[in-house]
This record gives sequence, structure tokens and C-alpha cells, in this order.
Amino acid sequence: MSGGGSPRKVLLAVREGHVRPRLFSSALELCRRLDAEMDIVLVTDKRRPPLELDAFLDSLRQAGLQYSLQLQPGLRRRDIVDYANSRECITAVIIDSREGWEPLARDRTSDPWRRLACPLVTAVNH
Repeated sequence: MSGGGSPRKVLLAVREGHVRPRLFSSALELCRRLDAEMDIVLVTDKRRPPLELDAFLDSLRQAGLQYSLQLQPGLRRRDIVDYANSRECITAVIIDSREGWEPLARDRTSDPWRRLACPLVTAVNH
């Protein structure tokens, strides 16, 4: 990592049911390119992450990448934007797709992603 202050971080926001290898490989590669740590927020009602996420966390440990994991029962687009914008260390946000978050938002006509102060990366797995 470079210099003093907080380390740079990539925020990976992933929804249960959208856990895909391409999303994880994109997030890992972005962290490597940016020399950044990773904050992971998983939207789930369960107390444990799915097995696919466990394998990804193992790969992060093997790569020596620092990360944090939060399990959230509900998360809206606005919550992700607020989280990222309130932390100077977040240099990018990565999600699976811009679609599908709308049912979690009260106002489906709004686009909170436009308020995001850092790049938004989508890693759709077709």
C-alpha cells in the first residue's frame, strides 16, 4: 500500500442469488490493479454467507488481500452510494448489474448511482 492514511478500498456489493465467479474475479482483479483492500457487503437474510462466497474469501486470503465482510438483510442502491460516499478510502464500487436493485428502492424513478463519488463497475455474467 502507498503512503499514510487509510488504505484504498473497493466496495463489492453482492446480493444473495447473484453470487457469480465473474463478479468475484472482476473484484479481485480491480483490487490488484488499484492496490486496494476490499469491503464486501452481502445482501442476505441468512447468518452465514453461501459456499460460493466462502471459496472467494479463501482466494482473497491466499492472495494476501485484506477484506471485511458484512451481511445485511436489506440494502438499497442509496445505501450503497451513501456507504461509499461517506468513506474517503472507497475508490470504486463493484456490483453484478445495475438492474435488479430497483425492487429494493422505494422510488424506482430515482438513480442514486449518479450521486456516487467514485467509479461504479458492473460485472454482469451472461
